[in-house]
This record gives sequence, structure tokens and C-alpha cells, in this order.
Amino acid sequence: MHASNTPLLRHVGDPMTESANKPIRLLGAHMPAAGGIVGCLTGGKAIGCTAVQIFTSSPRQWQHKPIDPEVAETFKRTQRELEIPFTIAHDSYLINLAAPNREILEKSREAFRAELERAETLDIPWVVTHMGASMESAEEDALGLLCESMSKILQETEGMKVGIALETTAGQGTSLGYRFEHIARMVEGCLGHTRVGVCLDTCHVFVAGYDIRTEETFNQTFDSFGSLIGFDRLKAIHANDTKKPLGSKVDRHDHIGDGELGMETFRRLVNDRRLAHVPILIETPEAETMHAVNLARLQKLAAGESPGIRIKVRFFGHFSDFWPNETIVEIPPGATVSDMVAAILQMEPKLKGFEAICRAAVNEEYVPFNQLLNSGDTAAFIPPMSGG
Repeated sequence: MHASNTPLLRHVGDPMTESANKPIRLLGAHMPAAGGIVGCLTGGKAIGCTAVQIFTSSPRQWQHKPIDPEVAETFKRTQRELEIPFTIAHDSYLINLAAPNREILEKSREAFRAELERAETLDIPWVVTHMGASMESAEEDALGLLCESMSKILQETEGMKVGIALETTAGQGTSLGYRFEHIARMVEGCLGHTRVGVCLDTCHVFVAGYDIRTEETFNQTFDSFGSLIGFDRLKAIHANDTKKPLGSKVDRHDHIGDGELGMETFRRLVNDRRLAHVPILIETPEAETMHAVNLARLQKLAAGESPGIRIKVRFFGHFSDFWPNETIVEIPPGATVSDMVAAILQMEPKLKGFEAICRAAVNEEYVPFNQLLNSGDTAAFIPPMSGG
């Protein structure tokens, strides 16, 4: 583990604590790269991340320049200054370390070595990778080729600290890694190398056929993981709800608690002592507007609080200049329209005074400001000039 991450991440049964009874829960997100890799850190800190996942380069290109040393130093300094305990990288979507086509296989191996080199330069301890796809070859042959690729890359990068975190997949198409047995085989094939870890994705395992919605099936799934792979190999969890049903093998992420998995699944996830050492990161949709909401949900669940209810809010008339799009506002259970107004003003202070002018509508009916709200409601604020 790298020096910049080690002090704030411990092994199973020994999480760093703020007090004797309150373990720190590393929760975060895959941050959009619009501001570059340093911007991923500042953006993550702004929404409360204690863990940040990044792309170290474009995930849809083969060739990339090495990380500029000055950028690397800025990244590491920013991580220290912002006190973000954990960072992790995700590799390119083009890489297929099990490709039967020799040209694609060699390009993938070269590109993945470069991914490891960039992460090493940034003191990022793990690079998450999908386990490749068998394409037109037999699955058994593809698993053998994947193991060969990993062994080769580990040997060629001997001396590096950065490791390979194999991600569980949905099993879409000919993807490998949709069974825990696939990952266990890679660990065994790499002779238990310490730089081989795992990233578990909740959406992926569910649509691959592992039901984690009830306490019983959740425990069965993770008991199986522990038995076949071991919790010491689990280096990160992607917390994503899913739009698609159990066993569908279709990878479509949803917001935390809004999909097939439901809120209780994530309550168990963030409070399971077996997983207390594992950073949990969201890869949910609409990152710019919804990462803060989804992360807050996990944080509240980890703190034993209710995650709140989500209301879609829209403004009409000249107020729409400050709030042009329908936007999600999260408020506590049992909140009223007045409580929602307070939350809106925290999000956009320029709207101050709108409540004295506008009428409130919930689900297309005018309501008083003491009206109770329910998750999924749609609210609108309409000034007189717009016909209200």
C-alpha cells in the first residue's frame, strides 16, 4: 500500500477510528474528469468524499502520454491537503486482457501496463479492471489467456506497489468475471500474488445472479465471496443500484435505493463489519447533479440515519433563470413544503424570497406550505406572472 493511503486504511477487524467505538467509513465516488485528475479530488472533497475513483486518462483511447511529474506532485499534494484517505483508478474500457485477437491482446497488455505506471506515479494503490471478454473463443480458453496476461504484467511490473483489482461484472455479452469462481481462478493462477485484489460491484453481482436484497441472501452471497476469494482480497466496492432485474446480465446503474436493490441492501452493505475496511464508491448516473445526493444517502445509512426522501423540483417564470432544470432536492422524512424551501435556499441563495411570491404545487395540485411530502413527489413553484 502506498504511503499516501496507508495511514488511513487498515485491514479487516482493525479499521482506523475517530473514537474507540466509531470507525471511519471510507465513502466516495468516481468523479467526473472535466477538471482533470486534480479536479477529481477537489470535486470529490466538495461533496464529502473520503474516497475518490478516477480515470488517469481517457477511457476510450489506446495511447496516452505518461503523467507529467509536476501534475503528479500536484495531485499527491492536493490529496494530502484535502485529507482524502483513499484513491483508486479505473482502466480504459478498450482493454481486453483475454482477447483472442493477438493484435488486440498485445495492445491491451501494453495499455494496461501503462495504466499501472500512471497509477504508480500518482501513488494510487489499485487499478480496477474488467476481466475482459471471451469474444469468439471458449470461456475456459479466455480465462486461461486472462491468467497468462495478468501473470505476464505482474512479472513485467515487478517492484511496483500498485495492484490489479479485478472487478466483478454483469456477465453482459461474453464478459468474464460474472462468477466469483472466475476471480478465484485468477488469484490461484497468479499464485496468490499480493498485487491481485478484487473490486465488487453491487449492480453487477445482482444482475449476474447473486441476490443480495434480503439479509439471508446478502449473507449467503458474501459468505460465498469470503470462502472462494477471501475478504482480504476485497480492495474496493462499487455501490450502484440497478435498473435491471436479478440474473438479467444487463449492466444499467441506478441511483442508490431507487432500483431493484432498494435502500435496505445498501444499509446492510455500509454496516457490515466484514466490509468495514473496504472503501465504497458510487458510479451512479448523472454524476454532476446526483453524486452528492447518492453519496449523502450512503453516509446517512452508515451513520444509522434515514437517507431522506427525494423530490423533483421545478421553477416557472423568471425564477427559472436561477433554477432552469428539474432538479432533485433531498429532505428528511416527514418534511413539508416549507422544509423543502429551506433546502432549496441552501442550494441556490439567489432564490431568496421566492416563497413569498410563488404558489406551490405538488404532483400538479396546489398545496399549502405545511403540506407533507413523500419520496417521488414532483413539486413546482409558480409566480403569479406565469398564470399561477
